[in-house]
Amino acid sequence: MNAPSAMNAPLVMNAPLVMKAKGRRKVLLVGWDAADWKVIHPLMDAGKMPTVARLVERGVMASLATLHPVLSPMLWTSIATGKRPFKHGIHGFSEPSPDGAGIRPVTNLSRKTKAIWNILSQNGLTSNIVGWWPSHPAEPIRGVMVSNHFQQAFGPPEEPWPVPTGAVHPPELAATLARLRLNPNELLAEHILPFVPRAAEIDQAQDKRLASCGKILAECTSVNAVATELMRQQPWDFMAVYFDAIDHFCHAFMRYHPPRQEHVDERDFELYRGVVEAGYRYHDMMLNTLVEMAGPETTVILMSDHGFHPDHLRPKSLPAEPAGPAYEHRDFGIFVMSGPGIDEDKLLHGLNLLDVTPTLLALFGLPVGQDMDGRPLLEAFGEPPPVESIPSWDDVPGEAGLHPADMQLDPVESQAAIQQLVALGYIEPPPANRQQAIDHTVRELRYNLARSYMDDGRQGAAAEILEELYERWPNEHRFGVQLAACYQALERIADLRSVVEDLATRRRADADAARQELREFAEQVRARQADAATDAERSLSDADRFRIRALRSRAKYNPRAIDYLWGCVALAEGDYERALGHLQQAEQIDADRPGLLLQIGEAYLRLRQLDRADQTFERAMAIDPDNPQAYLGLCRVQMLRQEYAAAAEMALRAIGLRYQLPMAHFLLGRALFRLGRTLQAVEALHVALTINPHFAEAHRLLAIIHRRRLGDFDQAEKHRRLAREMRLARREAREAKRRYQSTSKRWLGSSVSEPPAALTAGGSAELRPQPPDIVETSNADGIITVVSGLPRSGTSMVMQMLAAGGLGILADDRRRADESNPRGYFEYERVKNLRNDSAWLGEARGKTVKIITQLLPALPMTYRYRILYIERDLDEVLASQRHMLARDGQAAARISDDQLRRTFSAQSSRIRRWLARQANVELLTMDYRQVIANPRQSSTAIAEFLGDVCDIEAMADVVDPVLYRSRA
Repeated sequence: MNAPSAMNAPLVMNAPLVMKAKGRRKVLLVGWDAADWKVIHPLMDAGKMPTVARLVERGVMASLATLHPVLSPMLWTSIATGKRPFKHGIHGFSEPSPDGAGIRPVTNLSRKTKAIWNILSQNGLTSNIVGWWPSHPAEPIRGVMVSNHFQQAFGPPEEPWPVPTGAVHPPELAATLARLRLNPNELLAEHILPFVPRAAEIDQAQDKRLASCGKILAECTSVNAVATELMRQQPWDFMAVYFDAIDHFCHAFMRYHPPRQEHVDERDFELYRGVVEAGYRYHDMMLNTLVEMAGPETTVILMSDHGFHPDHLRPKSLPAEPAGPAYEHRDFGIFVMSGPGIDEDKLLHGLNLLDVTPTLLALFGLPVGQDMDGRPLLEAFGEPPPVESIPSWDDVPGEAGLHPADMQLDPVESQAAIQQLVALGYIEPPPANRQQAIDHTVRELRYNLARSYMDDGRQGAAAEILEELYERWPNEHRFGVQLAACYQALERIADLRSVVEDLATRRRADADAARQELREFAEQVRARQADAATDAERSLSDADRFRIRALRSRAKYNPRAIDYLWGCVALAEGDYERALGHLQQAEQIDADRPGLLLQIGEAYLRLRQLDRADQTFERAMAIDPDNPQAYLGLCRVQMLRQEYAAAAEMALRAIGLRYQLPMAHFLLGRALFRLGRTLQAVEALHVALTINPHFAEAHRLLAIIHRRRLGDFDQAEKHRRLAREMRLARREAREAKRRYQSTSKRWLGSSVSEPPAALTAGGSAELRPQPPDIVETSNADGIITVVSGLPRSGTSMVMQMLAAGGLGILADDRRRADESNPRGYFEYERVKNLRNDSAWLGEARGKTVKIITQLLPALPMTYRYRILYIERDLDEVLASQRHMLARDGQAAARISDDQLRRTFSAQSSRIRRWLARQANVELLTMDYRQVIANPRQSSTAIAEFLGDVCDIEAMADVVDPVLYRSRA
């Protein structure tokens, strides 16, 4: 197949490379969005992708597990940071513009952590980054960055094609690199025919698919031309090149990829059947150029962020919702690594895309951040390198090539600030349609954030977001479905039933309304077309087509989908016969859906119908051989049959597909224990605990093994104690849920009871409702008492009271008493880094520590807390802050008191709402003025709340009205 060339820039360049510095490793990372082994393996076997085949033979290969939601900007940022989306801050395809004028494509300005190229920059290593998504605006790194906006073509070739502002760093390279871009209109017939041999038969005025193919081809060619030019002309230690073309080829043309599905038009199939294969083969050719230019001394990594269903699992239709095309994505991408010191012709298992950055750091001999969610792939090395760690690269000072701090922004918070200004009358509101676009963009960012929390097992945090979304957009049924999944995982069975009842009612009503709206719209279109003068005026607009598609999607009411949800409710309620009935009803419509079969298998398993459970899990595995949950189901069946060798094999197959499955490692440990392979069982259980440190059953089994098999009674007692504490915490969480369900207003409208009686001195004690994401640690060593409030709200005074009352205080003397706080601050320095480091909280059990309002959401809900929250008039808080800054010679914030007041008020309200959903938190709110006015009454209320024997008189004596200086 002939490869097109960019103007004045051949794709294959033979000029000598810039030599690497002595002793330094070079790494080339090539990203192919959506590349899938299911497509590549047949092409390699046919000799059509020789470059990938050589890399596989000379290195290691694996399937690479993705994250959910499977959205490329989120995933490629996780690849570049080693962190999940709720840590790195990129949550979708678009974001509100900071000025509130509208929306824009997602930028890297929302990223909240360093990427691999930033870490390398501050360690004196040079990186060239081309096309990464998102990388606009280009960061001022050590090296070159060409952003993902650079290659996008606009206008015919004879018109100027300017480089977008900020697309190239350093900017003086922009003009040179711009000449390497290829405009789709410059493509010739010989460039297109390898992709669409019968292109001459296509009426391009009616069929835009050929133009789409040309645009994809031109843009990936431009990326490759720039990458080869930088490799030839610029020094580099790390080269990363990202191609999105395979993903675009697949979304546009995978439906025509052989074999033809029944619903695909036969002529369309014959015209476009070869596009996907040609796209893969062209990428193999470009890869050959990059690998040859990199040289044999370079470590080469080829990878994708996810796969793309090329077979019977291709969906026939896509939901009419934002990011609907992501339903075509597969959960496993590709990974190949080849180069000096890497094993050859080796298959790896259990890889996740979060492992890429830790592996890159290991390659360069740099420590891995403990706040990263992946691991270095040491099994890929012939001799694994030593790996060190640091708490976080974000805390390491040095020039990292980041954007200036004033450029970094949170798009959701920026939009919230604009809305507050509108509400207060400071600016004019944007037009309604623009505001609707902004609202929907923020909605999708929030939804994706919730899905990211769910993917990490943090259903409590996800449920909080989804409740808010479902309440505001009740006809967005996906919000309700995901909320139901959260409630099922959290064992909030009453809430699960309520949301499914609500979904069942709303879904039918919405379908009826959509059918009526569709009929009315069809009549409007017919009337408009009858009055139209020309055929062009009679044709449907893109907006018309989108509306029709959305209405048709809403009008499709599938009662079997509701049966599936009712089956989940019955499973959660323990009525397995009823669950089986609902799920089998759902199976009549969708018999080949692996997720449904897994639920049916679960029902059979609970009913101890092991043969049927076995058959059902086998069916799920046959439909999707890469589904780790199917193998886990088979493992559990074999465990119940006491076929432990077979159970261990199934657990290993699940782990090979997705390593981060603590239950798979636990079941493997159980099976190995039964087989008498004691040390291997211990190893498997320790892996389960590494993934989930709060796995009570793993601790319990380790206690048994250490006592019965290894004779290590100290270790046995340790694990027995930990298991007991975690079970106790679970029981307490269940009791908290029951208390909440009996005393609080249900969000879906059940009965309301009065909350517990308020304490004295203006305080109110409240039991917090929602169980945390993981509640497995008890208060055997003491509950953590937290004094919180906005800075300068009186928290130091309350800390002084508690110290005088005899309570243990966690503090250091880093910040000494001064004129602002003549009796001391009672602060602990490590609190300031709570967002990144919470390991020290174990020291706070049974003690009191001061934590400001803004840091409270960073508290891990693996502990129990009593929080004394101090409220003070915001004018007084701001005045006190201003006076303190002036006394310390510090400049005040560059925004007005009004803006600060709004910000603090919004933060306090948001965090108080968050506290109200935490089962492991009890809260006493104290008013600063009332503490000053009635110190003994306030001290009594605090002592009652804490349940401790405190010296109430000593506490009250600490309060000095003279120090109440900033009065409103």
